Amino acid sequence: MSLFYKHEWDEENKELTLYINPSEAFFEFAVEFTNQKGSNERKENLLGAARQYSKQLLPVTQNIKSYRVKFQQFLVAILKEKQESLLTEPEIGEYGFYKIKPNDTLKDISQLLQINESVLMKENNLVSDTLFVGMELKIPAYRHTVVPSDSLQKVAQRYDTTKEAIRKINKLNTDCISPGLELKIPMRMV
Repeated sequence: MSLFYKHEWDEENKELTLYINPSEAFFEFAVEFTNQKGSNERKENLLGAARQYSKQLLPVTQNIKSYRVKFQQFLVAILKEKQESLLTEPEIGEYGFYKIKPNDTLKDISQLLQINESVLMKENNLVSDTLFVGMELKIPAYRHTVVPSDSLQKVAQRYDTTKEAIRKINKLNTDCISPGLELKIPMRMV
């Protein structure tokens, strides 16, 4: 069952009001949310739930500036959407690269990066699924500039991919990312 059960859209202010499902344990939710320890993490989780709900119900092109979370008539939270960290459309020819290692197969790479094998073959002008160690495959990608509140996990969730896929395409050895870093995010095409 969803945390939210209904919504109202304010076109003028680009604000989405979400109502907490009464069957949720509101008292427990309120105590957890207002607890000072870890409140930023809880707000991020609530923001993630709001994004997920809006993704399912609103057109992808809808530009949301903020979310108002209510329980009945009570305002629980106002969450601002970080516009600078929203998904950006890829530019023509925007790619990341994946370097082939021993025992890599096209099927394994397509599963790891969540891209259809035929898309990989077309983008790389391959006539068969034969790969060679050291060869670099072009991977269609979005561009994402890291902001202070980002973590690799949050970025992966936002783009519906995995941390490992982002690490591979950006040749990262750790999950550590810093503000201003430009990441390539594999376009999910399964």
